[in-house]
Amino acid sequence: MMKTSNLSYGLLFAAIILNPSCDPGAPVDSKAVKEEIQSRKIRKVSASDIMKLALQTGEEIQAEVTRQHLSSLFASKGEIERCKLSLLPAFLKAKERGIEVSRISLYPRRKGRPLDSVELEVYAAFEYAARHELKMVPSLEEINETTLRYWAPIIMKKACQTCHGKKGVHIDVKTQKSLEKQFPEDQAFDFEEGALMGLWQIKIPKREIIKNL
Repeated sequence: MMKTSNLSYGLLFAAIILNPSCDPGAPVDSKAVKEEIQSRKIRKVSASDIMKLALQTGEEIQAEVTRQHLSSLFASKGEIERCKLSLLPAFLKAKERGIEVSRISLYPRRKGRPLDSVELEVYAAFEYAARHELKMVPSLEEINETTLRYWAPIIMKKACQTCHGKKGVHIDVKTQKSLEKQFPEDQAFDFEEGALMGLWQIKIPKREIIKNL
């Protein structure tokens, strides 16, 4: 049996690389080639660039989710069923990008997992600022090599009083009964306008930030 030499294999491989088209006479798309070369260039991105854009991204997502949330509540005249982030377009769009949007609170509507040590520490910092009437500003931290976490306060708004205000004052009897039925362990009430209700927690993959730099 005839053995093909290494040289023959090398020439065949070179031919495939140099002419990947099935049609030897096919024209070369110079624009596509330039775009491919551009996409393969190694870009130098600093840590500060990543953090800056991640903070901006978190702020934009939080603002849009909040806007859509309030619009949904106004449109439904405060229906409890509309108070869900998972139904909002901004939430779903973020999820498609691998960005996780959630809310945490020491006074949740429904009982869930307890806050971990990091969440409690950050929460305490925002509570301190609220008690001392200091400005509560969003912050960003690195969870690990691949993920960043954005934090921001959730402030009680007038529009939320019908479900989170004082019973018998802001929350009417019908709404109160509905809340008690759906959330028997509800703690998310008696908030005054402007009070700290909880925190936004947005986990952002670094790759999502880097590809937009």
